[in-house]
Amino acid sequence: MWVQSDGCAAAESDGGSDSSSGEEGDIQFDLLEKQRDEANQRLSELEEVSNQLLKEMNVLELQFQIERSCRESAEAIAVQVTKENKTLKRRSQMLLPLIPELPEGPAAVASDPDADLAVDLGGDARGAETTLLLLENQAKIAELQASVDGLLADKLQLEQEKEDLTKQQDQLREQLALEVEEKEAILRSMSKQSKTMNKIKRVSQLVTEEFAEMSQRLELEEGRRQHAEVLAHQMMVEQRSAVTGLQLQQALEQISDISTALSDVQRYYLDQVRQSSVAAELQSLREQLQRSEVQRKALESRLSEADGAGAQLHEEVKQFRGTLTSGELVENSPPPPPPPPPPPPPPPSTFVNSLDFLRSRRKDGASKGDPVNKPAPSSDPKTKAVDEMMERIKKGIMLRPMKRVQEDDSSWRDQRSENRKSAVLELKGMLDDMKRKQHRRAPSRRGIGQNVGEAELLLVLQRRRRAMGENQDPPASAQSPDPQPCGATLCVPAAGDAPWAAESGGGGAPVLRRLKQNREKRDSRIRASALIVGQEN
Repeated sequence: MWVQSDGCAAAESDGGSDSSSGEEGDIQFDLLEKQRDEANQRLSELEEVSNQLLKEMNVLELQFQIERSCRESAEAIAVQVTKENKTLKRRSQMLLPLIPELPEGPAAVASDPDADLAVDLGGDARGAETTLLLLENQAKIAELQASVDGLLADKLQLEQEKEDLTKQQDQLREQLALEVEEKEAILRSMSKQSKTMNKIKRVSQLVTEEFAEMSQRLELEEGRRQHAEVLAHQMMVEQRSAVTGLQLQQALEQISDISTALSDVQRYYLDQVRQSSVAAELQSLREQLQRSEVQRKALESRLSEADGAGAQLHEEVKQFRGTLTSGELVENSPPPPPPPPPPPPPPPSTFVNSLDFLRSRRKDGASKGDPVNKPAPSSDPKTKAVDEMMERIKKGIMLRPMKRVQEDDSSWRDQRSENRKSAVLELKGMLDDMKRKQHRRAPSRRGIGQNVGEAELLLVLQRRRRAMGENQDPPASAQSPDPQPCGATLCVPAAGDAPWAAESGGGGAPVLRRLKQNREKRDSRIRASALIVGQEN
């Protein structure tokens, strides 16, 4: 087994090294081709530049030869002109002594005027031609000198450019050699790294194969050891209990069966592992089901408390309506105490099956969401507002259907805190709106309804906190009326009387005193709820 694994690992490592070496050879070949192409391109550019320089040098040589021939011809012409000038000067000097003798022979002059004119004209024409030739030659010489100077300057500039290009070519060659050396060093390092990586892969493959074999052997040995321990224990028990030879024969048969079944031990253990994972999942599901049952019971108890609070709130609203309608009458007796909350519902039976639990939850949601149990809407806007508030409270604490049984406690806590925050913020906004309306509007009979609505909202807030699980004391003073009697004129103000503050400061109206206490307690509860929300955030 070890030899086969070593041979397989060596073959795989050889195949991997061959593939990696082939890839490295391809990479090196591509890099060398790129370097060759770059070097050929640079050499072609240098050849083009050198050919252009040679052409320019040939043109300059031709121009120089032309200039030299022109200069030689100009020098020859200048020599001829100087010679002719010298001869003319000699002739003129020879004719100077003959000038005084000219009047003595007028007849000779008059007798042959054409010959004299021809001689004079010939001499003048020759002089003019020589002067013109001299001027033209001088101009040509100047032009040729200027062109020669320009060509010499161009030649010097081209020589300088040629030297610069040769220097640049040398620098490029040196840079190319450095780059080639760097690339060769990089390729060497890459080859070394690839070799090390191949070695590491090879070692890791060997280690993984050894680990797999050792784990398989360990599992087999553990299974055999367990079976051997069980059999040894059974043998000891049988020996101690003095069992007959039949039992020993059965034990031997069991040992033979176990020895034949050792080949299937691994499969059996795999099945056992799968079954254990399924059992663990079932156990976790059962635990979550128990937690959800406990949470459901707690929420049902809270729901019952909220229903009782809603019933008490309805009764208190009715009492406040009675006080508003009979505001002109004197209330000597205190209002009846609120009825006790209804007893909590009996604890539901635990569901063993999750399907039965979900069906019962759906039935409970359907019975709670039945529109027959809803009260009929009244025509009074105040009663409509109170009914809407009650419906909001009920909807806020209504149990949602259970979509997933495998929910953690954190999800329930987050939902509860979010419901609490939303309820507190909603009631706070409603109380602020009521405050603004109370400050804006003039004091009248509607102020009584607004203050009563604030007291109702305060009670709703307290009931909601109690239903959401906050351990706060109920407002006892808000529900206990003032036992002192009052006059009819102080209980309900007229349309044109002074404001409520003046009446409350001057008289002993129990309704106004109660509303004032409710307002103070409402402010304290709002501050406490804001602190709670800040702590939760």
